[in-house]
Amino acid sequence: MGNLNLVNWVLGAWLLIVVVKRQLEPRVIRFKVNFFILIILLGFASIGDAFQKQHLQITPTQAAIFGSLSLAGALVFGWLRAQSYHLWVNDQGVVMRQGNWLTLVWWLIGIAVHLGVDHLWTGSSVTLLLYLGVTLLAQRGGVWWLAQRQYPVAMQANQVRQAAGHHERHQR
Repeated sequence: MGNLNLVNWVLGAWLLIVVVKRQLEPRVIRFKVNFFILIILLGFASIGDAFQKQHLQITPTQAAIFGSLSLAGALVFGWLRAQSYHLWVNDQGVVMRQGNWLTLVWWLIGIAVHLGVDHLWTGSSVTLLLYLGVTLLAQRGGVWWLAQRQYPVAMQANQVRQAAGHHERHQR
């Protein structure tokens, strides 16, 4: 399980550094679900590898308990980070977001709790990528929902901008 554990640590650390750096910068609010689905699928693949190649042994009851608690933690910490964002409308009329020190604190606590429980449960970090995908999806969904509530008219500009970017990428 050592190689799989190392891969999870490296991918998870790289993803976390990139994501946190971007979350602390001012950004236009977008909701690109494909990115989060990719991370979640990589997380499931990592768990599948642990069962098939590394012979991870857990009971269905353990999987249900840990899976439920991990999902709840991912959702809760994603929501807490979303709540910590500063939202505003810029001069172009689109809604912006920026995390702060509290966003970083919620990341540190959430990751520490997840890794601690994951290590107790599996003796590794095998579920890290899945956790990151789910918590990022929850966070982005929470930010989108909060922005829709606070700036319903301006968020239409964000949707138009996102759709135009999506269309442009498909044209290339």
